[in-house]
Amino acid sequence: MIPQGFIEEVQNKTDIVELISSYLPLRRAGRNFRANCPFHSEKTPSFMISPQKQIFHCFGCQAGGGAVQFVTLYEKVNFPEAVEILAKRLGLEIPYQKQDGINSKLKTNISDVAAEASVFFHQNLLEDKNAKGALAYLLNRGISLDTIKQFRIGYAPGRNTLLDYFRKKNFTIDILEKASLIVSRQESFHDMFNDRVMFPIFDVRGKVLGFGGRIWKDIKEAPKYINSPESPLYSKREHLFGLNFSKDEIIKQDCIIVVEGYLDMIVPYAAGIKNIAASLGTALTPEQAHLIRRYTSHVVLAYDSDKAGQAATLRALDLLLENELKVKVVKLPQGFDPDSLVRKEGRDCFARLIAQREDFFDYKIGVLKNAHDAESIEGKTKITQEIFSTLANLKSEIERYEYIRKLSQALRIKEEIMIDEWRRSHGAKSKNNTYLKSPGTMYKGTKELMPLTEKIIFKFMLNNKKAFPFIKKNLTETDFSSHLARKAASYFFSSGSPDALAAPENLVSGIQDKDLSSFISSIIMDEDIPFDKESFKGSILKLRKNRMSDLRRKVKDQIGEAEAKGDRGKLEDLIAKHDSINKELR
Repeated sequence: MIPQGFIEEVQNKTDIVELISSYLPLRRAGRNFRANCPFHSEKTPSFMISPQKQIFHCFGCQAGGGAVQFVTLYEKVNFPEAVEILAKRLGLEIPYQKQDGINSKLKTNISDVAAEASVFFHQNLLEDKNAKGALAYLLNRGISLDTIKQFRIGYAPGRNTLLDYFRKKNFTIDILEKASLIVSRQESFHDMFNDRVMFPIFDVRGKVLGFGGRIWKDIKEAPKYINSPESPLYSKREHLFGLNFSKDEIIKQDCIIVVEGYLDMIVPYAAGIKNIAASLGTALTPEQAHLIRRYTSHVVLAYDSDKAGQAATLRALDLLLENELKVKVVKLPQGFDPDSLVRKEGRDCFARLIAQREDFFDYKIGVLKNAHDAESIEGKTKITQEIFSTLANLKSEIERYEYIRKLSQALRIKEEIMIDEWRRSHGAKSKNNTYLKSPGTMYKGTKELMPLTEKIIFKFMLNNKKAFPFIKKNLTETDFSSHLARKAASYFFSSGSPDALAAPENLVSGIQDKDLSSFISSIIMDEDIPFDKESFKGSILKLRKNRMSDLRRKVKDQIGEAEAKGDRGKLEDLIAKHDSINKELR
């Protein structure tokens, strides 16, 4: 965990104009700077940077915040990673705190060991005479020396050569064991990887986290791969192999091709299919789905064509749809995976299949029709249940309705019957708490609007520290009408202080909620919001009157209930309360 004080130090020492100008061309616009927003397409620049307030805000897409928030959005990293990037720019060492019993300084030490091990393995592959067989294996599989160097592929000799190497460099046994590079057997330590081709696993910034070790010759009963186990540094659930190399192309094409294994990613990538990453040979996880969403909303699954690959594809598409990603599937020829297909049939063959990718619905119903008799009642029922379980993951009722129409056509069942079946089986228990409506009853949500009076109050709260205690005394979060305003008020009232609010750039630096940081930056940067005492007092009075009017309506309803029950004592108290509210509203 990074201390809040250090986050503020990074924010204060980073000049936001200098930072953003290293990414974008800026133009002076009065006291501020202007640019075309990097987060949405626009012809007229609406992206503003304030050197005085050290914040940015786009009045088109509403992205906003400080230096840390800019890096999270531009580099597609999370909040702590953005702080690390800025700290590195400044030459600052992060004073990590313990979290969940793990000291983050330990992670740094393990990271150093993993990076050093990757260099050791790589040099072995290129220079050690004992690695000639492993190198020949890679070259025979069409992996060039340039690709070997780019992916830092290596060779682990075993025989405790890695352990001896690190002993000479004065690394402790404890760190090597925590980095999962050595294992304890029979009261002594040994290299974990022996006589294997080594694939370093990187995070999105190119930092080595762990390794995958593959056999390069037939060895009886030996597992094809040995992968680094979980460590304080590495959790395979949270990473995609090769994403550090492909993320820019994924953003450019707004699409990611997800494959299963290391070579399934490396071979197509080297052949020119650059928007590709691998799920590290495991079932796709929610963490990986969230990682994908940083870079694109469109996913193409290209798993093996065998039964295991089909099952993995079906699991993955449900997970991806649940995370609001658009999913399509590549159907590979029987017996091929992306690695073997590109090597044997060529890059163009794989590219053609990618272009012909199927919608998730068409893929899944094809698999189900092969597994069940679509002409029988039992088969139709099973296929319907399986498709419904996938459609329950969709957030859009329009999409769900259209897919149910397609399902009714595919199984030759009347649309009305299929819709009734959905309502019966999933209407009350859909993951999204929605039920299928006919097209005529569907509605489109609207973006909530915030009254000017509430913006004025936040403007004063963020620009006048004397206003904060007055606002906190006279208002509560429930006095604000919009969800975002209540969220901001709750945050300020519970954690804000007059001094912090007088330096909003420091306040923004510690906010990890993107909606909240964008809201604060919009209030600070919007010069059309009135900033005079009369507007401020009038706004406070308006919200207080709104509160009293709401209270009067509730009391009036309670009076009606008391009259109906004949409760004279309660009725008299409520009438007195109603009169008191009326006096205050005059």
